[in-house]
Amino acid sequence: MLIAAAAVLALAGAGALWIRTAVLVAVVRGPSMQPTYRDGDRLIARRRRTATPRRGDVVVFRNPRPHGVPGSSDGPVLVKRIAAVADDAAPDGMAAAVVPHGHVAVLGDNRAQSLDSRHLGFIPITHILATVVRRIGD
Repeated sequence: MLIAAAAVLALAGAGALWIRTAVLVAVVRGPSMQPTYRDGDRLIARRRRTATPRRGDVVVFRNPRPHGVPGSSDGPVLVKRIAAVADDAAPDGMAAAVVPHGHVAVLGDNRAQSLDSRHLGFIPITHILATVVRRIGD
């Protein structure tokens, strides 16, 4: 009986560890992703392994501007949609014409109120933490 209980606890612990390494919960801050996501929405995202992000994916990535730098958001991560990948034409409003290898261009769905690649520049793929799967509560 004691061995069975220990096995169940070990399996539960392994399952919890797997979920922690495979899934990320992110919270949307601000209006930049409206109407798709609203301020305060909690999102389930699949942590990035080796898969290359695709145009149209909504991703969670490390904020390239530290908190306190003018023009930065408050959070350590941002949620945006990939607008262009390597070798694609860069979105309007960017200095370069083409997205360089190893980078993506991200835009908020609410472009008028979004801190995105037009302000931050191209985002290194290595900064992408996860791809959004769904909103919690849907």
